[in-house]
Amino acid sequence: MKKTSPPWWDEVHEAAQLLASRLNALVTMAAQTGVYRPPPGTPEPRRRRRPASLRHLAEVIRAHRLAPGMSMDKDDVAAILAGDPRWVTDPVPVLAVARAAHLIAGTPLDDADADRLAVAAAHVSVLLDAARDADERVSDLVPVTRPQAEPVVIDAYFTTRRPVRRKALIVGAVGVLVLAGFAAVAGFRSVTREAPPPVVAPPAAAGSVTPLGHADARDDYLNPRPVRDALDHGFTGLDTDVVLHDGTLLLCHHMDGDVCKDPRDNRITAKPFDTTYLQALKTRVDTHDGRVYPGFHQPVLLFVEITCVTAVTGCALPADPAAAATDPNNPLVVARAIMDALIPYRKMLLHVDGTARRWGPVQVVLTGDHNNDRLPTGTTGDDSVRGLLARQPDTYTFLDGTFAVDRDQHNADLVPVISFPNPVTGANCTAPGGQPIQLEHWDDVFKAQTTGHHVRVWDPRDCTDRTHFWTDALYGGVDYLSSNHLALLGDWLTTNAAGGGGGDCAVAAWIPDQRLNGQYCTLTTGEVPVMSRPDPNSAPAGALADGGRTWFLGQRPGEPHTYRSLHNFWWAYTRADNGEWGWVSLVHFTDGVLDQSAEGLQYSCYDARPGEDADCHPL
Repeated sequence: MKKTSPPWWDEVHEAAQLLASRLNALVTMAAQTGVYRPPPGTPEPRRRRRPASLRHLAEVIRAHRLAPGMSMDKDDVAAILAGDPRWVTDPVPVLAVARAAHLIAGTPLDDADADRLAVAAAHVSVLLDAARDADERVSDLVPVTRPQAEPVVIDAYFTTRRPVRRKALIVGAVGVLVLAGFAAVAGFRSVTREAPPPVVAPPAAAGSVTPLGHADARDDYLNPRPVRDALDHGFTGLDTDVVLHDGTLLLCHHMDGDVCKDPRDNRITAKPFDTTYLQALKTRVDTHDGRVYPGFHQPVLLFVEITCVTAVTGCALPADPAAAATDPNNPLVVARAIMDALIPYRKMLLHVDGTARRWGPVQVVLTGDHNNDRLPTGTTGDDSVRGLLARQPDTYTFLDGTFAVDRDQHNADLVPVISFPNPVTGANCTAPGGQPIQLEHWDDVFKAQTTGHHVRVWDPRDCTDRTHFWTDALYGGVDYLSSNHLALLGDWLTTNAAGGGGGDCAVAAWIPDQRLNGQYCTLTTGEVPVMSRPDPNSAPAGALADGGRTWFLGQRPGEPHTYRSLHNFWWAYTRADNGEWGWVSLVHFTDGVLDQSAEGLQYSCYDARPGEDADCHPL
């Protein structure tokens, strides 16, 4: 008997095929009126080739750089023309095929037609993301036919390609998206409301999931299966809201009486913070030999946002300071409750004691709008969440920082991450006429990373397409993209920014003969130059004669360096064979990816010397 698909997957395939039919019409026109011309600099083929063939379209796309950051071949073009949802959800390759067809035909693709194609791609993306969410909610459903193949592997990636310092790199945007597709989303929501109750699906095998270093699950507590949904997609950051209600930490944005509400003021089921996150992560770590992901040496970040019990826009406190000091709307009270909740789980938490940074598979970071506010602690005193965390004897609870306060401070042992909202954006999640993060936050991101901080940006909440924003963020050097669209961001990162700067760096460990804490990473060959500064034009400090496993104290961005076909602006700090300290370009790390930091190697050197500044310097 023929298997049937649920209506939401039928909508995905119908929208994908409709978009593919538009592209095929353009290709047919190009085949009828166009002429085959070889790429510039290549000889005429011996045999006449058909214009607008798959090979010809791919050649034109590459020659004219119509899909920046992608290396498309004829098989990729075929997948787009076949309506493969993995490809037609991205407006960049869709518009690349359309523009290639118009170039072959000798006619320009006008902006209105480009907008329509981009909106159609965004529409398919919205339907695909929603269909995957719907699958999580339905039970007693026969297996459906939907995309299950391995992600398409391309031989180039969107990466954080930095220019020379203080010179912004402007990425060529392809097309301008407009707000559309909301009617389809509304129609889909009416379908999902009628779906049966959610069913608990088996978790993905941890070893089959590739951890995605850039992926943070925003508002993860709103997913059908908090923690599990994000980890099944390979996310390495989790974000949740908490309130303190009747002495219990609950996963809510705010409370309306005894009713738990989300950020859009929708009613949700209140879940306890402890069992939903801390116990779930502990079970995962216990199951996978002390790791959240097997073999993954970075901690998974758990962002815990302190919100307010009764107020959507602010934490209203009693006028009496004594009453305010114990009020559940006081972020200080909530922060203390979170810190107390962590005590039974300290064995799995990354922490900093008086002598070193102690690795753990989970790192808890408090975030929120009121971390720097002065709040009453009694009738005569006040304090801030920042001050409370800074006084921990051993730091188990960390702080999410801001550019204004933290980017020039050497306090990355307390503030491992700096988060910022995306700049004001247009309908396609990018500012009109420019790349907002690269133009507005280039120096902020560079300075933050130089002083040991990772940088996180929040995803725009309402827009038809986010891929331009994500591309801009990665090119702007952002470390974590925070989104509540798990499947969409996971697939996009897998295709466009998988992997890191290589090196297979291990966790920090005490190196007795050096009398320091360092991390071992792997070099491709021996005779690796060590430079006096993170700059290929600086004076040589020495060399590392042997390849293989070599210890480093940390990494930071610097000047770009090219070695053979490799390019990277990240540098790692170590001591050369002659005893001199200096920097090794990540182009010499194994399995490196263009302009990516080394996976797992700490930023700067703050992990080796807690309390000192983050600039790497000779001990």
